[in-house]
Amino acid sequence: MFDTLITLALRQRVFVILAALLVLGYGVYAVNQISIEAFPDVQDVQVQVVTQAPGQAPEEVERIISLPIEREMSGVPGMTQLRSVSITGLSVVTLTFNEKTADYFARQQVLERLQQVSLPPGSQPTLAPLTTAVGEIYRYVLEAPPTASREDIRAVQDWTIRPALRMVPGIAEVVSFGGAIREVQVRIDPDRLRRYSVSLAEVGQALAAASGNGSGGLLRRGDEALVVRTLGLFQSLDDVRDVVVVARDGKPVRVSDVAEVENGFRPRSGIVAFDQHDDVVEGIVQMTKGGNAAKIVEALRLKVDDVNAHLPEGYRIRPIYQRTELIGHTVATVGENLLVGAVLVTAILLVFLRNLRAAIIVAAIIPLSLLFAFILMHAMGVSANLISLGAVDFGVIIDSAVVMVEALMVRLAADAHAEHHGIASPVGRRLHALKQTCVELGSPIMFSKAIIIVAFLPIFTFQRVEGRIFTPVALTLSFALLGGLILTLTLVPTLLSYALNKQDMAEKESPWLHRLQLRYRALLVRLQTRRRATVIGSGACLVVALALAPLLGSEFLPKLDEGNIWLTIGLPQSSGLSNTKSIEQKVRATLLEYPEVKAVITHVGRPDDGTDPKGPNNIEVLVDLKPHDEWRFATKDALVDSMSGKLAAIPGLPTNFSQVIQDSVEESLSGAKGEIAVKVFGPSLDVLETKGRQIATVLNRIQGAADVAALPVGGQSEVDIRLRRDVLARYDINVTDVNAMIQTALGGSAVNVYYDADRRYDVTLRFDARFRDQVDDIAHLPVALPDGRNTIPLGDLADVELRQGASRIQREAGSRNVIVKANLRGRDQGSFVAEAQQKVAAEVSLPAGYSITWGGQFENQQRAMSRLKLIVPITAALIFSLLFWAFRDIRPAVLVLSMVPFTLIGGFAGLAFAGLHLSVSAAVGFIAVAGISVQNGVIMVEQVIEIARRGATRSEAILDGAMLRLRPIVMTALMAGLGLLPAALSHGIGSETQRPFAVVIVGGIVSATLFTLLLLPVLLSYGGAKEPQKGEAP
Repeated sequence: MFDTLITLALRQRVFVILAALLVLGYGVYAVNQISIEAFPDVQDVQVQVVTQAPGQAPEEVERIISLPIEREMSGVPGMTQLRSVSITGLSVVTLTFNEKTADYFARQQVLERLQQVSLPPGSQPTLAPLTTAVGEIYRYVLEAPPTASREDIRAVQDWTIRPALRMVPGIAEVVSFGGAIREVQVRIDPDRLRRYSVSLAEVGQALAAASGNGSGGLLRRGDEALVVRTLGLFQSLDDVRDVVVVARDGKPVRVSDVAEVENGFRPRSGIVAFDQHDDVVEGIVQMTKGGNAAKIVEALRLKVDDVNAHLPEGYRIRPIYQRTELIGHTVATVGENLLVGAVLVTAILLVFLRNLRAAIIVAAIIPLSLLFAFILMHAMGVSANLISLGAVDFGVIIDSAVVMVEALMVRLAADAHAEHHGIASPVGRRLHALKQTCVELGSPIMFSKAIIIVAFLPIFTFQRVEGRIFTPVALTLSFALLGGLILTLTLVPTLLSYALNKQDMAEKESPWLHRLQLRYRALLVRLQTRRRATVIGSGACLVVALALAPLLGSEFLPKLDEGNIWLTIGLPQSSGLSNTKSIEQKVRATLLEYPEVKAVITHVGRPDDGTDPKGPNNIEVLVDLKPHDEWRFATKDALVDSMSGKLAAIPGLPTNFSQVIQDSVEESLSGAKGEIAVKVFGPSLDVLETKGRQIATVLNRIQGAADVAALPVGGQSEVDIRLRRDVLARYDINVTDVNAMIQTALGGSAVNVYYDADRRYDVTLRFDARFRDQVDDIAHLPVALPDGRNTIPLGDLADVELRQGASRIQREAGSRNVIVKANLRGRDQGSFVAEAQQKVAAEVSLPAGYSITWGGQFENQQRAMSRLKLIVPITAALIFSLLFWAFRDIRPAVLVLSMVPFTLIGGFAGLAFAGLHLSVSAAVGFIAVAGISVQNGVIMVEQVIEIARRGATRSEAILDGAMLRLRPIVMTALMAGLGLLPAALSHGIGSETQRPFAVVIVGGIVSATLFTLLLLPVLLSYGGAKEPQKGEAP
């Protein structure tokens, strides 16, 4: 096979060159087309059902909305998890599906089930946009003239900007936050209702029937067909005022007789502030799942410029957050690391090969193999991200080409003193040597690359979060290795044939390398005389490394520095929007004092679309930071600690520091904004809240815990109106009539719509503010009697009392729960969770029917590690099978595989030196370095076996084979290590997630190379004193 391939490549050199140029051109195109992300999208396939029920208490929302939806959704094909959140006026039910479920199939299944759910009138469930936790790619504030009202600014956002931006391909939704939504308010005076003997229901019915256009079909007039229209829409506020409610004795009672009609705004759900501006309108642009953030943001920028040109005078869209900035920083970090790695690898080639043409030929594989990988990634729809690109090690990709060129140079030097195979031409002899070298090395090269790719098999078996993070890593590296292999067997021989036409590339004598080989041989001779001590010493090093490994600590993944801070603050549940706003102003002023802060944008409450289930007590702060070189603090943790200390001066301020993407991902996966999430399940909200507080107290005492809090369940102040059924029966009044009156009078209800050109506003009916701003006013609300003319005060029909009720009801797997969340600072996850589980089990006792689970990133780490424990032995068996196939002998296969554990020594040492924890990223690094270690072992054993077949004794074959393979082993090890050294040492934005991977590979290669060069020859010498016969392996 290899003979045919090499012959074809050497005969069709122009074709090979053209094919390489085609890879170059199409690869550049693929780079521009491929989706590049700062962080991979790790969210499961999720569908959110959002239902708004204005004014309803959390317990009512759970009873009449969340539970019916949950019951109907149970059993949806492919669903793996069902959870819901019920807060005042809002229900959010989240369904999580397995990885094989298509997004649109999942949404279709949910929509079909929703048709069967019976909900109260006016409660319309909707599906949240098809986006993900990393979908927020762009934020902006709308600058407006100083004289513009909040309603006018919000109207421009909702009716001009939002529809225009949603037309950009790849945009799932544009969420409006802040400002005020205009509505036409009919403010009822209850005293005037009594005076005119009119009920609230009659006013509502009159307004509902007072506006609308109609059609009378078609009317023929000669040859014409006329469309008949009735025009009865409200044209002005006077039209609303003139609506007749009832006629008493021939005298009409109009709306203006019992109410004031004015332009107003809907009760606000949230307020946004930006830097020094206390009240602004913000737009949050969400990308459709699977979109290319860079291309979408670029298209969005063009659209924003176009929209700005057509906005009313004084209005302008001002971007405050763009995902492409983070992508730019991370791509710059990766690009710098790759470039420096490529330069270092090329330098090693020049030092060892001492031939510029040979170095250039090998170095040409670097860009082409990477472009080949991009072509396959583009074809398979695999996105590139910081972690997958940062894992590319050029040294591993081109080491086969290095081995081939080095072997050719050695062969040319040897052939200069040997027979010429009957070939008179020097060029012919060189080309013959080239072909023979390539054919002989074809099989070892293919096996070495196959072993590395097989070593990545455990990564392909990862599930959920870790699978979405590291599968692109394995695919990218495998594609690049495949490209490197193909190019090594085709393009490298082609380029070498051109070079050999110009000059002889025979190996030049290198005095320092020759001295190094002689010293290495002498060292091996000494080690052969101390075989037992060498083996025992090596084993002891491995045992010590394994014993000390737990001291490193463990975590799921290092935090990616996004260049921002996301601060969430939860005030007491009964805190109103205005009180929360006053606290927000203090927080914003404190943060703006830091010179490290570039900009601050704050959210109080939630957006009006209901996709974010937060109450008016919630504050979210996005702090955009300046470049790190402008900071006074050494690390981001130090800056966060300083901010946390200053904010602690504000009493009763529980804080949670995170980052934009990290916060969204954590909440999406576990339902809580924290690295560690402890969930307590049970039926009683009171018991859940008590146990949640107890667990939070325990966690707070553990070293390393930060931002610990039990997500509140109760604490919401309620006004309970308890109807007296006996009195209702006496007056023949229905409960639903009283409920409807209370809802309309206090909460307001939309009874019609008012059109202003293409804009649409609600006409709402509600008591005037002065009749509903005190608890005592509730008892005076007029309830209509059945005759329709008289009323009775609500206080005569019900008891009004204040009490504490539920504020937030969370459910998962059909049961209520409370979540205790915690972040970590200065401690690893593994030891923290182990200590926390022990202390919680000892100090917190759960009643019957209650249970506790541990989730968050810890859950992801445990799942990934348990998967590795199962798959790694299988992978080792597959690698052994490949080695056995290559050697046709168990003994050398076992010896080569035995070198793999020694990579742990250097990997653990590297992590300890860099101050990093054991993580899934580090585990993937160990998987990769295992393949590289096996490859180096194969290089040496193949050479030893080849020399033994020529009739050398066992000891001579081992010593000569090890000495001859010293240069290629050291070269490939140095290239693999130096190729990732910049990534291991990098501290740029986005470098955190790739550092453990790179550090483990660099450290593992160092120890693997040392033990391959020193221990493997010793182990090969075991097996008896007899000399091998010709053709026999040692």
